[in-house]
Amino acid sequence: MKNDNWPYKYGPPPDELPENDHGWPGSWLLLAFLLIAPLIYFGPQLGSVEAWIVDLYRTVESWVAPVREFVFS
Repeated sequence: MKNDNWPYKYGPPPDELPENDHGWPGSWLLLAFLLIAPLIYFGPQLGSVEAWIVDLYRTVESWVAPVREFVFS
């Protein structure tokens, strides 16, 4: 009966096995690559997106400025 139960037959796995590496350095490198690679690849386009966002902010600010002057003056 004891031989049929795998914990008695094989025992727990050893804690320090070379193949028991969880791969955290590789995981961090992969995460860094996934974050940095698009920034490098789309770098020139990011400037135009940023300019578009700034233009949108300035447009909204010009619309809100008369209301702000009326309320706070």
